[in-house]
Amino acid sequence: MKKIINLLLISFIAAGLTACWSEDIPEAGAARHQVTDLTATPGDEEVLLAWSLPEGWNPTDFIVYYTDADSETVTLRTGGEMNCTVGGLVNDTQYTFYVQAVYGKLVSNYVAAVGRPATTRFPVTDLTVDAGDSFVSLAWTKPATTVLSYTLSYYNEDAPDNVEQQTLDKDATSVTLDKLTNDKNYYFSLTANYEKGASEPATAKAMPTLAIPYILDRDQAAQNQPITFSFNTQDYPTATDVKWTFPGNVVKEGTVVKYGLGTIGTQTVKLNAMIDGNARSWTLEVEIREYVIYSTDWAQDGATYNGFKGTCPVFSPDGKTVYIVTFNKVSALYAFDVATGNEKWRYVPSANTGSYNMLTVNPVTGDIYYGTTSNGHFYAVTQEGKLKWTFAEAGSMQSAAPAVNAAGTVVYICDKSGSTFAIDASSGQKIWNFSAGVAGGGLLVNGSELLIGAENNAFFVNIETGEQIAKVALGCKMSDITGFAVSNDKTLAYFGAASGYIGAVDLTTHTAKTPLLAETTNPNTIYEPVVAPNGSVFAGSKNGSVYNVKGDLSAVNWVHVHTGKAVGNTYNYSHPCVDTENRFYITAGQPTNTSYIFDANGNVLDSWSYTGATAAAQRQMGGNNYLDGVFYSAFIGSGDQNGMFVGKYVGGERASSWSTHGGDICGSCCVK
Repeated sequence: MKKIINLLLISFIAAGLTACWSEDIPEAGAARHQVTDLTATPGDEEVLLAWSLPEGWNPTDFIVYYTDADSETVTLRTGGEMNCTVGGLVNDTQYTFYVQAVYGKLVSNYVAAVGRPATTRFPVTDLTVDAGDSFVSLAWTKPATTVLSYTLSYYNEDAPDNVEQQTLDKDATSVTLDKLTNDKNYYFSLTANYEKGASEPATAKAMPTLAIPYILDRDQAAQNQPITFSFNTQDYPTATDVKWTFPGNVVKEGTVVKYGLGTIGTQTVKLNAMIDGNARSWTLEVEIREYVIYSTDWAQDGATYNGFKGTCPVFSPDGKTVYIVTFNKVSALYAFDVATGNEKWRYVPSANTGSYNMLTVNPVTGDIYYGTTSNGHFYAVTQEGKLKWTFAEAGSMQSAAPAVNAAGTVVYICDKSGSTFAIDASSGQKIWNFSAGVAGGGLLVNGSELLIGAENNAFFVNIETGEQIAKVALGCKMSDITGFAVSNDKTLAYFGAASGYIGAVDLTTHTAKTPLLAETTNPNTIYEPVVAPNGSVFAGSKNGSVYNVKGDLSAVNWVHVHTGKAVGNTYNYSHPCVDTENRFYITAGQPTNTSYIFDANGNVLDSWSYTGATAAAQRQMGGNNYLDGVFYSAFIGSGDQNGMFVGKYVGGERASSWSTHGGDICGSCCVK
């Protein structure tokens, strides 16, 4: 029979694993058989220990000891029983238990086992509410068969101290509360009760009303991110004098207003209107967080950290999901909901390896593409996070970003050895391959042609057959993994190059323009440019400089040097962005991880560093992207700190010109 130990526990100071015992516990002397088959079975705030001994060994007692949550060592005796339940533990905390057999004045060596108690008081996770005229209905699913009952608590916004409470039957899965006050928020808390006590509460909010008077395009947002507040004129057609009062007593009038709130946390907005000559008011709440997205939770395998390098965030075709892939040993793909900031799913390949390959999303199907380094696998993952197919004929994909044709039927990739493949987007089967001989720096689909940039040369090939159409000497060495940016008239494909050059290929004549030497005093590698609506070209360099040059590459318009001096690896794989007002956005990788917004003339309009970012761990090497006024940045990490992925609301509107990686929000690398 299991024995629950309810003894006064004796604390002692441990000296290694062989402790200095209190006087009534003898030290190990002559060899005595230690316990065997020790198991630690987790329970709710407890762990069941059980063990055995070979026949012929008859200890007089057993000693159990462990370290509690306060780092105090606790010891107890079992009275000779070969099992005990250690209670009073903290759930989700790992404990190591040690057991010694007592033979009179002697004890055996210890045997150890690890146990992690976990709650069996499962909460309700799917509580839903529905409101109507003077009533609110709640519904849920029973979280476990061991539920004994439920406790429902609720209160009106005008009387938070007057909490009503009901006990509901264990088999209840819904309840309706009537005779409630219309146009007032009610707050609900539902806990499931178990033998061990109550679960964590499930919470909800609802407003009984004849008709919901307002509609929000979102009920949670980042700091200063606008929310659209709309009055329900359909159900309240006679309403007049509609006013919205925001924190700080900011009043906006009208049936539809947009407003961004600058304070983090739950914010209260008051809605007032005249209905049939009567003054009516309602209170609504919105949740404001610091960033649209902020995460450092990445899969690891054999590394102390993971983060982002040589990649760039991209979006689903509807702009509601942003994707990013980690680089360090585990090339996992992550999807984040841009409305809630929550991780939607992650795809972790079974063959773990790093990635230096930018993401590309199929604008037609929504599938996501990326490759890995050491095993050269190339993956197609569905927008639900499921593997669609794997292409294994390429080498290391530390190379150009994938490209997709306008129909979404073919994917083009280039590996580090210079082999370019056309792959059927539905099946993952090879259609053709072409060899450029060296690693690909960029791919671009332009009508019936595929442009391949490979160090000192560019190749035009037929997208149907893979046959070479033209080979162009670039006059400079194209940067690795840089990609192309396309002029507004779709005649030039710009690229960053080594030694301070920005180059361009004429898409119509299959010739190279004379590259522009943007930097002469401290030349270094320049990465993927962007093209502003005004036709100027913007790019960042590893030397710490940001350049804006004329679209014909005839001259440099302006230069900005980060922190006033050249800094190595500053704008490394930076992928800047541009908006409709010719403003440029970029993040410096060193030494302060500063993000900048420049106007068309090179003036710094804004700059910031991210909360909690350290210069050593959070260097920008994972690119930027920009959509709906949100600037997304990915950082590399270092040591034991994962890199961060962050989306900050900054305002503005993404340009329709070639704004950051791949041109469109999917990064398709296709001239539409």
